Amino acid sequence: MSNGHINLSPSKPREALLIIDMQEGFFADPNEPVYREKELIDNVNRLIDSFRKRNRPIVFIRHTEDGDEDLKEGSRAWQVHHKLRHKRDDYFVNKETPDSFYRTELAAILQENKIDTLYITGLQTDYCIDTTCRSAFAKNYHTILVHDGHSTYDNDFMKAEAIIRYHHKIIGRWFAALQSTAEIVAGT
Repeated sequence: MSNGHINLSPSKPREALLIIDMQEGFFADPNEPVYREKELIDNVNRLIDSFRKRNRPIVFIRHTEDGDEDLKEGSRAWQVHHKLRHKRDDYFVNKETPDSFYRTELAAILQENKIDTLYITGLQTDYCIDTTCRSAFAKNYHTILVHDGHSTYDNDFMKAEAIIRYHHKIIGRWFAALQSTAEIVAGT
């Protein structure tokens, strides 16, 4: 479950940073690179630094699959990417579906910290990012998709860049506001 606890005063915004599936295994295949990998990692680290300065919760969400040795809990591939600046007192949530809320402790962590605004980052745009944005919207969270803080891979039908543009149009219309890393960090 969670390791950290953040106390927020009622006068401050009640925000949390969600970092979804930024795990070693998702960056391991040189034949299937994460689109704009370096920029993604750099932007997520900038957001981590910004949220730490503001004493806001940071939640790392890890995809976990018992039947898949690569994503089995505790495996090397399952670990948070080594270039991300995570700490022991961050929250760590394991999920088994694209929805970061489904059968996880995420809602309890957010409720415990009185969070009403979520900044969503991570992988993959077309799976866990899309699903979690929609789920957060359905649960009445003010949801911000960090438009340069998530990514995916090329597939047989579309290039990653097009997948991301498409999801910005759909998600940005109904399910989340779109903001850049620079805009969010400047708001600190």
